[in-house]
Amino acid sequence: SRGAFFMNSEVHFTAKVQKVDAIDTTAAGDVFNGALAVCLAQNMTWKESIEFANKAAALSVTKMGAQTSAPYLNEII
Repeated sequence: SRGAFFMNSEVHFTAKVQKVDAIDTTAAGDVFNGALAVCLAQNMTWKESIEFANKAAALSVTKMGAQTSAPYLNEII
C-alpha cells in the first residue's frame, strides 16, 4: 500500500502505487515482474519501469485468475 521502494548505487525512491479493490492476488507478482522486464528491455528508467509494473500488478488483482488477470498494454497506459 506504500508503493515499491527501489535503491541502487545511483538512485533511491519509492514508486507510487495505484489503490484498487483487490479481488484475487494470484499472479500479481508475475505480472509485476513481466511488466518490469518489458520496460527495462525498452530502456525505460527504473522509476518509470517500476511505476508501470505497479500499475500492471494493481490492475491484475482486480480480476480473478492468473493468466486471465494479466492486463493488456492498452489497459495500463
